[in-house]
Amino acid sequence: MNYFYKSKYIIWLTYGLIFTYFTQLMLKSLSLGGRWELNEQIAFGDRVVNGISSYANGITDLFFPSSPYFPGVGYLSAFFQYIGIDNIYINNQLMLIIAVSVGFIYFILLKKLTKKLYPTIPNIVIYFTLILFFITHFSLYIYYMKEFKPDTILLLLATLIFLILEKDKKIPFTHIGMVAILLFIATFFKQSFFIVYFLAFLLIYTNNFFTLKEKVTILLSYAFIGLFALYLIFNIENLYYFTVEILGQHPMNDGYTHFLNYRQGFDNNKIFLLVLMYFLIKSHKQFSIQESKSKYFLFTLVWFIFAAISTAKSGGNIGNFEVGVIVFIPFVIYTLHNAFKRYYSDKSFYILVLIVLALMLTLNLAGLAKGTLKLKRTIQTNQISAKYLHENFNNKSAFIDGETYILAKMAGLNILTETTTIGHFNYILDYDMSHIKNALNEQKYDLIFLKKEPAYFEDINIVKIMNSRYKIFIDENMPSYLKNKILIRSEK
Repeated sequence: MNYFYKSKYIIWLTYGLIFTYFTQLMLKSLSLGGRWELNEQIAFGDRVVNGISSYANGITDLFFPSSPYFPGVGYLSAFFQYIGIDNIYINNQLMLIIAVSVGFIYFILLKKLTKKLYPTIPNIVIYFTLILFFITHFSLYIYYMKEFKPDTILLLLATLIFLILEKDKKIPFTHIGMVAILLFIATFFKQSFFIVYFLAFLLIYTNNFFTLKEKVTILLSYAFIGLFALYLIFNIENLYYFTVEILGQHPMNDGYTHFLNYRQGFDNNKIFLLVLMYFLIKSHKQFSIQESKSKYFLFTLVWFIFAAISTAKSGGNIGNFEVGVIVFIPFVIYTLHNAFKRYYSDKSFYILVLIVLALMLTLNLAGLAKGTLKLKRTIQTNQISAKYLHENFNNKSAFIDGETYILAKMAGLNILTETTTIGHFNYILDYDMSHIKNALNEQKYDLIFLKKEPAYFEDINIVKIMNSRYKIFIDENMPSYLKNKILIRSEK
């Protein structure tokens, strides 16, 4: 008997583990509340709803919250406000639910993709291996995914496009139109959208059921859609300057930092990467552009190269590296399946798998209970803190960071500056920060509300001036969460 993939206990434990893992991941996300990656996008959505569609330029403004990414997530937040979900905290929580849901859908699509590339692998083997890697690897990728960093939605769209277009027959016109819509949407989420277009172009070009004229027509249509989307995006005030020019001037990490990122990335994902290297060594001679596996591999290669460049630039980290390698997961599942399939009928192996599943399910159930309690405490803390801030600082001008944005908006603060937005300019060598230093010197802010001191500023005088012109606000009635997080003007 094949114990492994025919056992109902293995099947139900695996499905239970997937459900509890993503549920407790969602609870963690809701408790954390989103950091600058999401909150800068929500800030853009707020501006859109108020008729101001713009990004910061740091010259005529004081670095108001602006995302280094294209505005797709921000438009989604604005959409929810337009349909009546205008409570900023509920909006934030809804966006986090969507972020984790996007991660879950990508997980399901990875299973479908693996099955398409390797049809002989049983479904439960794919699901079991996938959830095993999601739990034990890619920790920083998952950390960013659950706060709506837009890489995962691009991967989701790319995988959908692959599943729609990669057919051994002529693609119907309706499917060509569906892909056109997906490409248009992808353009709005991140600057690396062009890799999704590369995949679509590759799949159309290599489809032998289209005539040359049909291929040219489809590819030109897709190119026009991309250019039209970019035209709409770059019409947003300061967006091109902030997300392309400024980010393009970020220097590369020094060699030691670059080495540390890759070493840590390898250490955190060593089993996955060792298996991947084995696959590459064994399979490099089997490449054929007409095979689905090879087409997808070309996409993964381009995706990884761009992620490696992002890892190497200032601000890049292990998360960039992990998002670059997670796309190879179908090949790793295939390699492990070939290595272990001889044991699927072994009762000892079956018992070992049962034990692993039971332990992981127990740990995730404990995380579920812990996450529920933590979320309840977080909601109470936010309500109390927002009420206190509103009563004491309503409509006061504020200097905040990415993690305090939601509370600041709940409290009715007038947000002028956000530290992470300054940080995006800060990576540029010798960038003139006199604008923000003058504002701090002149005490233009009624309060500074930071979760932690922005120690990453290259220009250390910013923090020095902040500490000399502002002092910690002390009030015995202050909620404990706010203690040492609020600064008010010092005497001149």
